[in-house]
Amino acid sequence: MDSYKLNELVKELQGIPFANARGCYSSVLAEHVMYSMLYFYRQTWRSLASRAEHKWDPFLMVELRGRKVGIIGYGDIGQATAKLLNVFGMEVTGVKRSAPTKEVDEYGTRLVHGDAERERVLRESDFVVNILPGTEETKRFFNKELFAMMKPSAVYISIGRGITQNEDDLACALRNGVIRGASVDVFEKEPLPTESPLWDISDDKLLLTAHSADRTANLVPDSVRRFIGLVHEYAKTKRLDTYLVDPVRGY
Repeated sequence: MDSYKLNELVKELQGIPFANARGCYSSVLAEHVMYSMLYFYRQTWRSLASRAEHKWDPFLMVELRGRKVGIIGYGDIGQATAKLLNVFGMEVTGVKRSAPTKEVDEYGTRLVHGDAERERVLRESDFVVNILPGTEETKRFFNKELFAMMKPSAVYISIGRGITQNEDDLACALRNGVIRGASVDVFEKEPLPTESPLWDISDDKLLLTAHSADRTANLVPDSVRRFIGLVHEYAKTKRLDTYLVDPVRGY
């Protein structure tokens, strides 16, 4: 939603309902989170390198079961991700913008909010998943201070909005071993500039995809069906419920 610059159109949008595509991206992005986790814990780059060298290299695998995951920005995509992670026996904590009405949701995720809880989640998690919306409040939210809070063995996964991370700080954190690795699908400027330091980070530290985590054959048909359904719903009820966007917040 940030690409529409809704915060600059608040007056123009008064009285006009603006809907999002909630649900269309959730499952496929949850799959990308799982892929990212397995990429690092199964050391995919090592197997590919061994094959290229015709080298038989059995090595120790690491299980996802029991690992701690902190989802920063626990909305629809976060919930779909938590549902999948629960199947793998992982411990998930969702950090929400507002105070949750329950401690644990139907996916087994522990729900928290506030700066102190978020900091604790960052310090304890094996995986930190950034699904923050792109707003002025979240711009370059993930910076060197937050990366320094994470465990040296932690993996950072970014599938929300590129403006929510400081990419220079991330590259520095990866080069210096502040965190173990990162999987990044979204960037502040796209296409990612050729001079970005992220291009030169090694495969064992960075999985970089070109904002393609949700790019599947089903995306457009699903989005069109969702749009048509919302039009019919609004024509009948004059409501959009959970699909309604707040122009002030930008999501």
